[in-house]
Amino acid sequence: MENIFFSLSELKSCGKNVIIGKTVRIRYPQFVEIGDNVIIDDFTYISTSLKLHDNVHISSGCKIIGGKNAFVEMCEFSTLAPNVVLSAGSDDYLSGIATPLVPLEFKGNFKIGKIKLNKHCIVGSGSVVLPDVIFEEGACLGALSLANKNIPEYTLYAGIPAYKVKVRNKSEITKLEKKYKNYE
Repeated sequence: MENIFFSLSELKSCGKNVIIGKTVRIRYPQFVEIGDNVIIDDFTYISTSLKLHDNVHISSGCKIIGGKNAFVEMCEFSTLAPNVVLSAGSDDYLSGIATPLVPLEFKGNFKIGKIKLNKHCIVGSGSVVLPDVIFEEGACLGALSLANKNIPEYTLYAGIPAYKVKVRNKSEITKLEKKYKNYE
């Protein structure tokens, strides 16, 4: 099924076994790299430089934003639940004109950064991740949460702002990954 907002040939790169919903909107497809076995569900909006490694899933209604100078990376087996916002760029609302329609010198205090979800990371439904946040391997953010700082490996954070809730079972997750890779 053809996408109604851009052509796959416009992407910087696109692997095999990739499913992109018909209503996914990518503002700067020339800055988007997609690995193998990736699904981007309908009603997702992407307006930043983006690298998706293999086996990544972006659920419906997600927003990955920040402008073409910001950068978001999702490593292998990382997942966004529905309606997540990854905001790699942000205005402070206090000192400048908060719109993408003006040159940078009129924006005041703004941040153009990056967000990285390492391997086996999950962001729960309705959550927001702010610029310059790194999810270490296996880190998770519960639903309706705000990540404004890095999340340590194999921990579940939740809340506004997010705080540590539990530790994930790293050995079980890595054991299942090995089993899956032998299954392929």
